[in-house]
Amino acid sequence: MTMKSHMQKTTVLIADDHELLRESLTLILGREPSIEIVGAVSDGHALLKAVANLRPAVVMMDLALPRMNGIDAARRIRETVPGTGVIILSAHDRAEYMKEFLKEDSAGKAYLLKESLNSTRDLVRTIQDVAVGRTVLDPVMVSKLTSSPNVQINSSLKGLTSRELQVLSHMAQADSNRSIAEALYIQPRTVEHHISSILAKLGFNANGELHGRVHAVLTYLDATGQLPLKRHEPSAEVGEHALAA
Repeated sequence: MTMKSHMQKTTVLIADDHELLRESLTLILGREPSIEIVGAVSDGHALLKAVANLRPAVVMMDLALPRMNGIDAARRIRETVPGTGVIILSAHDRAEYMKEFLKEDSAGKAYLLKESLNSTRDLVRTIQDVAVGRTVLDPVMVSKLTSSPNVQINSSLKGLTSRELQVLSHMAQADSNRSIAEALYIQPRTVEHHISSILAKLGFNANGELHGRVHAVLTYLDATGQLPLKRHEPSAEVGEHALAA
């Protein structure tokens, strides 16, 4: 028996009322060795029944499902099968939709924009991330969350300097170190120094910068009231591929 045959596949249920997209996702993801498509449905009621019967590890659904929208369906799924990972694949880029989707429990959830999907690989990585409790946010949506004026900073960020807050704000918008340097008219090495200082002040491990960077961004979003998260769930992360270093 080969090593590949020992691989435990992640079971996925797809829900979308557009037949072409639903069938395309089923076909494309069904070819992936790490994914097993256990079903595909076209409305919210059928989705809830399928989740109860099939118990998939991850549900991937449209936001605008007939008979029950994706946000309400996600809430019902988490009530009946709490460990299910949920991916919203949406054409809607309004920040309030994402906030509503994430507000009660962000762990094991993803909000992606259909127009931003560039590869099957990204979608597979998102499935794998939510299956183990991470949070994956489309960079476009993260940018919208952090673009509101007059953001108030609470005590968890009080120890940061004004420059460090600027850098952290850009990090939360999924900007690369190079982009941050250009936006703030500083050297990339200076950006690296600020990030190391931010991680140290917030209590995250600077040696594992990407992991610490993810949690620093979540802290920023929570502290600014842009994305309320459950503080007692350390497993909740923004997917690394959604926040490029």
